[in-house]
Amino acid sequence: MLATAHNDPDIRMVFRTEILAARLEGALRADADLAALWRAQAGVQEACASAWLEDLAVTPTDVLCRNFRDSLGDPDRDRSALAAASLLRGLHSPGALEEEPAAVLSRLWSLSAGEGAAPFDADDHAAIGGALEAAESPILGALAVARIVNRACEGRAPSAERLAFVTADHALRGSGRFMLGEVAPDALIAAPRGAWVVQPALALTENGFRLWSVTRPERMADLLSGLARTFQSGLGALPMMRRWLDHARAVKGRAHGASRLPDLIDLALVRPILNGATVASHLKVTPRGAQKLIDQAVTQKLLVKITPRATYRAWAVEPVARMMGRG
Repeated sequence: MLATAHNDPDIRMVFRTEILAARLEGALRADADLAALWRAQAGVQEACASAWLEDLAVTPTDVLCRNFRDSLGDPDRDRSALAAASLLRGLHSPGALEEEPAAVLSRLWSLSAGEGAAPFDADDHAAIGGALEAAESPILGALAVARIVNRACEGRAPSAERLAFVTADHALRGSGRFMLGEVAPDALIAAPRGAWVVQPALALTENGFRLWSVTRPERMADLLSGLARTFQSGLGALPMMRRWLDHARAVKGRAHGASRLPDLIDLALVRPILNGATVASHLKVTPRGAQKLIDQAVTQKLLVKITPRATYRAWAVEPVARMMGRG
C-alpha cells in the first residue's frame, strides 16, 4: 500500500508519468543501438540543462566541440562547458548505487562540483539502500534518494540531487559500473552505460524555467509534469532515430565485400562523434583511407560535419548533429 504524506507528490500524477516512462524504457530495451543513440543525446541535453539551472549558460556544441577547437575559447563558456562535461560523466556511467552507495555518492558529489569531502555518512548510505528497496516505482525511489541527498547536503548541492535522482532511476531500472579514467566530453556519449530514462533538469528548463526542489509539493508537481513532457518528447524523437538506424543498416547491407564502410557504421553506433584519427586508429586504416570512409558516410547522409573550421574536423551521426543544430 502506498504511504502518503503532506509533502509527497500526487500519486495519480506519478503513475501517469511512470506509464510514459515505461513506454520509453520498453522501446529502448527493444533495440540496444536505439538506446545508446537516445541516451547519447539525452545525456548531453540533461547535463546542459542542469548547468543552466546553476546559472551556467552552455550548449551541446560548447560541450562536445570544445576539444576540436584550434584556439582558446571564452573563459566563462569554458567553465560552463567543463561543469556540464563533469555532469555528463555521471550520466554516462551512473554506477551501482544499490551495491556501492558510499563510492557512488562520493563520486556524484565530486562530479557536481561539491567542495571538500562528501557530506554523506553511514546512516545516509543505509537510508539510500532502504529507499531503493522500498521504492514502489522508479520515480518515487528517485525522489526518495534525492531527498536523502538534499538533507545530507543541507540543500546546498541541487546538481548533486539531480544526479542522484538519475542514478537512482538507473539503479531501479538496471545496473552499471563506473567509467574509469579521464576522457574528452565527446567520448562521454560513446556507448552510454546507463539504464535511466529521466531528465530532471531538462524537465524544469523546457517550456519555461522552474525551480528544483524535492521537498515542496508544488515543485515536485512541476517536476512530474515536466518529466511527462520529456518522456513524450523522447518517444517522439525515437522514429527519427530509428529512421537513421534503418538507413545505416541498409547501407551496411548494400556494401560490397571489400568495403570498410560497414566497419565505420559499426564504429559510429558506439562512438557518435568521430574524427579522422579515431577512425584510422579503430579501423586500422591510413589517415587518407579514414577520410575517404568519412566522405562516403557524409555522402550517404550518415555523418554530418559539426566543426566549422578545416582543422580539427569532427563529424557526428545525423541525430546527434541535429541536436547540435548542425543537421
